[in-house]
Amino acid sequence: MLTPRRALISLAIVLAALALPSAGVKAADDEVATYKRAVDASFAAWLQALWPDAEAMGVSRAVFDANVKGLKLDWSLPHLVYPDPAVPGGPPLPKALADLMKPSRQPEFEPPAGYFNPTALSALAATGRSKMAQLAPQLAAIQKQYNVPASIVVAIWGRETGFGKVDMPFDALSAIATQGFMGRRTDEFRNELLVALKILQEGHATRAMMKSSWAGAMGYTQFLPTDFDKYGVDFDADGKRDIWGTVTDALASAANSLHSQGWDGAQSWGYEVKLPAKFDCTLQGPDKALPISEWMKLGVVRVKDRPFPQERLSDQAFLVLPAGLKGPAFLATNNFSVLKLYNNSDVYAIFVGHVADMIAANAPADFVAAWQPVESFPRDRIQRFQEVLVARGYDVGNVDGLAGFKTRRTIGVEEQKRGLPQSCYPSSTLVNAVLKEASAAAN
Repeated sequence: MLTPRRALISLAIVLAALALPSAGVKAADDEVATYKRAVDASFAAWLQALWPDAEAMGVSRAVFDANVKGLKLDWSLPHLVYPDPAVPGGPPLPKALADLMKPSRQPEFEPPAGYFNPTALSALAATGRSKMAQLAPQLAAIQKQYNVPASIVVAIWGRETGFGKVDMPFDALSAIATQGFMGRRTDEFRNELLVALKILQEGHATRAMMKSSWAGAMGYTQFLPTDFDKYGVDFDADGKRDIWGTVTDALASAANSLHSQGWDGAQSWGYEVKLPAKFDCTLQGPDKALPISEWMKLGVVRVKDRPFPQERLSDQAFLVLPAGLKGPAFLATNNFSVLKLYNNSDVYAIFVGHVADMIAANAPADFVAAWQPVESFPRDRIQRFQEVLVARGYDVGNVDGLAGFKTRRTIGVEEQKRGLPQSCYPSSTLVNAVLKEASAAAN
């Protein structure tokens, strides 16, 4: 039986125990607040240090101060790299923030079939055809000026912002400045911020108009400031290059971007093709380009028995196998590579080209070849797989957990060496074997 004194002692112990988590949370919160204050102060100094470069770009002190004063870091943005310590000699990175930089669930390397939902493609193409009819005179003029099919720029518009319906929730200057200060490509985004100030100086947009994605891409066709500076055009001749509120300026700017980077108006972006049995999938990639006539000699044909255009048989083309031999195959022209300059992704370029074909020719949403079932992997596992392959002397392209054409090609080589069925696409059989060998060698 507890005496009154012991009961009071027990109660005090319980209350103290209950208070500990609260005290711990407060201490962690205080640690984060102290760290963020130090980083915010460093950010403010970093912003002010931009002035000489901004002035060299023609930005006035008034415009600089009006837009930089009070600019805050956007701590909500993804893929940030928090400084550790906050400043030299300052508070260290708190564990609570370090944990935020680690994704709660490792994103998967997604199979490409997920990008090509037929229902979504059909809806996008139907809206695209409606926009083509509504803007027929403007689009005809854009196509004539830049020699880029109107269907391509309309497909880009649809892909990037759903024809302007996708909300851009971020203040572009804040997003770009945050990326420039503690993103993964700080030098690149520092320059983007300077060019964004130049855009404001020249009066092409107001600060309120400059809403963006988390990565700072703006307007109907999602231009970074440097893209706007190089390729933005005033197509309606009202004195402003307005990609935010004027659809024709935005579409013409996208067309100018493609044209300026090498679009050939006489070529298709590419062709869906059928490969002969037991075709060597390591022949994929732009560095393996051949004239279309040479691909034909290797047994590559267009789907549905369509002929390649006779006048294009001498064009250089390369094989694109986004799912290796487990999905549709494409012969791509240089125009495909130009689309990748807009967004460096095979599936993006195929998506835009395919939707453009659907818009222009009322083509079906499905490809002729089916997407076969493939395995999904956490990106960190594919990245580790790539690291091991690089250590063995392979060129896998970017070591980023994504299976680009060089990684797919390397997989095909490894499959050949090991007597596995060739697919040129990640499989647990190959990935696990390579990683197990690397682990055994390390031990």
